[in-house]
Amino acid sequence: MHEPSRRIPYRTWPGALAVLLAIAAYVGGLIFWDRHTPASRPLPEGDTVAVGQARFVPVDGWEMDVSRSRAGQSLMLFKGSHKFLVTVGQWAGGPDGPMLRQQRLMERGQGLSIEGDVSDFVTSWGLQGKTFAYYGSKLAGRFWQVVDLQRKSVVQVDAYGADDGLDEALEDARAMLDSMDLEAPQ
Repeated sequence: MHEPSRRIPYRTWPGALAVLLAIAAYVGGLIFWDRHTPASRPLPEGDTVAVGQARFVPVDGWEMDVSRSRAGQSLMLFKGSHKFLVTVGQWAGGPDGPMLRQQRLMERGQGLSIEGDVSDFVTSWGLQGKTFAYYGSKLAGRFWQVVDLQRKSVVQVDAYGADDGLDEALEDARAMLDSMDLEAPQ
């Protein structure tokens, strides 16, 4: 009768230990990086910030939310529980399309209610567009939009937060919007 061959056992623990150490170093490195990378950044007083072609002067006391800002596309500022989000994108339609889409998103997707009708606005720099207010059970805010048909771009500004202190936050948002122009170099 034929006897099965004997397999020579080999050690697997050194390979397993190397894999375990590599995973621990990777995860530990990510945790270290996350703890030592600030999520917010104070903005220099009186300096202009830019996102895409939009630029404006932030009001004192607002900080940049680094994790929710995307270079050239969006910039999120916050002060307490209030947010100021500027988003810039390409637009190839008419001036009302992005506004209607944003209203539908807020009403259907986020369960918010639009307060009143959409109205026009003009800043002291001559920037003009459309705006509306909205509210929900936990937050309220105002949304502004400027469509530049020549550049085929849209700039959307959303200021929102908890009801407590919202009037002051919206006052700051209007000041930042009033300082905005669309002449930033890209």
